Amino acid sequence: MNTRFGAFEVDLDRRRLLKRGVPIALREQSFQVLAALMEHAGEIVTREELRRRLWASDTFVDFEVALNSAVSRLRDALGDSAECPSFIETIPKRGYRFVVPIPKRPAVAVMPFANQTADAKDDYLSDGLTDELIRVLSRIDGLKVTAGSVVFRFKGQRCDARQVGRELGVEAVLEGSVSRAGDRIRITVNLVGVKDGFNLWAQRFDGNLAGLFAIQDEVCGAVAEALHIRLASQLPKTHPSNANAYMQHLKGTYLLKRRRPDGIRRAFEYLQEAIRLEPDYAEPYYGAAMFYIVSTAYGAMPPRTALPEAEALLLKGLALDENSATLHSTLGMLRMFQWRWAESEQEHRRAINLEPGNAFPHMCYPILCSFLGRHEEAVFHAVKAVELDPLDLMTNFRLVQATCYARRYEEAVRAGRIAIELTPDSPYTYFYLALSLAALGSSEEAWDMANAGRKLAGGMPLGEGYFGYLAGALGHATEARTVIRNLQARREQAYSPALPIVGTYLGLGETADALSWLQTALTERDPFLGSMMVFPAYDRIRDHLEFKRVAGELKLSTG
Repeated sequence: MNTRFGAFEVDLDRRRLLKRGVPIALREQSFQVLAALMEHAGEIVTREELRRRLWASDTFVDFEVALNSAVSRLRDALGDSAECPSFIETIPKRGYRFVVPIPKRPAVAVMPFANQTADAKDDYLSDGLTDELIRVLSRIDGLKVTAGSVVFRFKGQRCDARQVGRELGVEAVLEGSVSRAGDRIRITVNLVGVKDGFNLWAQRFDGNLAGLFAIQDEVCGAVAEALHIRLASQLPKTHPSNANAYMQHLKGTYLLKRRRPDGIRRAFEYLQEAIRLEPDYAEPYYGAAMFYIVSTAYGAMPPRTALPEAEALLLKGLALDENSATLHSTLGMLRMFQWRWAESEQEHRRAINLEPGNAFPHMCYPILCSFLGRHEEAVFHAVKAVELDPLDLMTNFRLVQATCYARRYEEAVRAGRIAIELTPDSPYTYFYLALSLAALGSSEEAWDMANAGRKLAGGMPLGEGYFGYLAGALGHATEARTVIRNLQARREQAYSPALPIVGTYLGLGETADALSWLQTALTERDPFLGSMMVFPAYDRIRDHLEFKRVAGELKLSTG
């Protein structure tokens, strides 16, 4: 949603400033000042708050001069002046204030629908309906929707809608329940105004599963109408005609969301069945492709086998729904794994442009930016992802990873501690926190974090590689050599990636063996090989000709 003031129009998500429809060039720091002021229109934003937003704590810059320059350039772009401000007022010795009122986007929270069926196995239906409503409502321009990771922490609780709404900062709360008997369903829905607690809209639906899609559309339309949002067009129609295909999709998506290794294969089987029942339904193609991407990322399937399968699924899905930000983002990740950097960039940008308020594209993009050495951009999108979905495991992990890759270790430690408190089940958050602690000299705590991450990773090669590097780097050579032996033995039985062995040898300081295995990773087209450009383990071999040769094969610059 664009915000207008005077002759200007600002798209905060895409970072664009226009005057009467014509784009105005504005440097990143000046735009960040504008964004901060607009987000707190009418309030004082202190110079210290702006400093923290614009520069990392370890950045060497004259903050006063740099901030004055950023504000001055912004005023020039707006045709404003400090002496007679139309937009930006200087508050002496404190900061600045945006003096033009900015209308707030109405916001709604979709609470987890209660499963009124006796069988807990039907949670996939109530959770799936909640997710679908969040997804479709999020695509309505002008409406802000609370992220699923935030609302699902209330699942199973009896909550007062007004209290929850105030806590979440929304104008309305949508709550409801689902019950099922065979193919018959009953759905009750209430939209509650947070200000006074009155029902803005309520309805009960009785029907069969085939009518579920019409119910979803009616609910979304009613929410928009109650919050006085004019729908520019019809809601996106991505529903299948086959109700059973939809049920299989919901079951598969439910298992994928739980992120349990034992559920990934079952999720894939449900999604495959959804595709078989209705090949022209786009939604299941994302989850089915993710099965192959996750399988190769975790070392369970060779890239040469898995990635073409994922590619075929994603391209088919996009042929059915070319405006799916999720599919474009996932294809962007796949292209990165295939070392097709420009195509990856194109897909990520397309996804963000399609749905700038969706956390998923912002979460996927930073790893590509990091591999290409664009660390400020990586951190920006990682922060944006956390802002949009603050309790999600992957958004929090990505911020830790992006700040670690940028060598902003103090920020990475802060982000890591927050992430572990919010989502304690992510092994890779522990590993990147350990890397950052080790870089800051906190070896004992780093070793504790490494062991915690290993326990959660469950023996997967990727996790063993992180642990092996940290073991070697922190002086636990025996553990590191055990990792190498186990990984090599695994390769004798089935596919297992070479890159974890590279990292472990680097932790031990054995560069010749590391470089030899790096060549193996290149030959096997390891999807994470681009990480060698930024992962701290590789610092000791960046000047080696063999490292530069591999980087050249990847078409990545070592300059």
